[in-house]
Amino acid sequence: MHPLLALAEELQSHENIQASLFLNRKALSKDLAFEGKVIPLDVAGLKRSADPSNFWTLLALPRAILTARRAMKTPRPGVVVGFGGYASMPGALAGLTLRIPLIIHEQNIIPGLANRLLAPFAARLAVSFEATLEKFPGWRKKAVLTGNPLYHYRRNDEAGEDAWEYFNLEKGRATVAILGGSQGAASINRAVLGALPLWGDRADLQIIHSVGRDKYQEFKVQATKVDIGGLIYRPLEFIERMDLVYGCADIAVSRAGASTISELAAAGCPAILVPYPFATAAHQEANAAVLERAGGARVISDADLDAQRLVHEIDDLLADRSGLMEMRESASRVGKADATERLAAMVMALEK
Repeated sequence: MHPLLALAEELQSHENIQASLFLNRKALSKDLAFEGKVIPLDVAGLKRSADPSNFWTLLALPRAILTARRAMKTPRPGVVVGFGGYASMPGALAGLTLRIPLIIHEQNIIPGLANRLLAPFAARLAVSFEATLEKFPGWRKKAVLTGNPLYHYRRNDEAGEDAWEYFNLEKGRATVAILGGSQGAASINRAVLGALPLWGDRADLQIIHSVGRDKYQEFKVQATKVDIGGLIYRPLEFIERMDLVYGCADIAVSRAGASTISELAAAGCPAILVPYPFATAAHQEANAAVLERAGGARVISDADLDAQRLVHEIDDLLADRSGLMEMRESASRVGKADATERLAAMVMALEK
């Protein structure tokens, strides 16, 4: 949802432009900070197997399209933008039936099913990575490389805060950020738990760890039983201020979702990527490969990740400071820090 929010906020920063969000009702939360109209839609994704629930999912789609159509009639939007996934289908299809120009944005290297289905009917295609156009050459005629809108950067780039103070860290120590996202990553958490005592003699190292909201309490109990010696270790349920993380991290360890890859590249942050092994069409592996080929990341498969491998990779990177600097420069060449502005410009140009 973050790229969608980033674009909506950027558009609304321009005079006489209003943005409305069409979101899956289940994705709505009281924490959603958006000063505009939000239209909840009752939609669900299709199961990959012959699941009986798919019948009810397909039955609900026309109702969601009608809901979106009614909302679009007054006021009538000039452009509809879809960000992929099943939740984008009702709004995109409603816009097409009303003959409103459609832009679809693809965050990942490998387009999802919704965007592949909508692509022939879209007026413009926006992609985050050049590799998407290499894999889908038929998109080139109407595609633009915009990058992936970065919501964290839009909200927090005025910062001026000290990252080390914010996370209670020491300046001068090597800093590693372990990023499991809001739900955390179980395999990464297990590797970190095993790695902590192995770093007990590292008085020059500190770790920030986003454990995951649903995993935090159990993990914290386990972590308190580990002797970490002189290591500074900061486990957190969730990290909201990603801009500050990238400002102080020498290395980030994370999954390889499209937004994470885009943020790492825009920030020029060297990374160790552990793609989620059950991602649809192995799209996280494809995402990670882009940053790896550019020289900005190392990739470890989920099956190969354990405490010893994690310690070896991090220690090896930290021992080569010039190599880390090269990784920063390589990642930065992939990044598109102005992706939000690029996509907004495409929308406004088509709206005219």
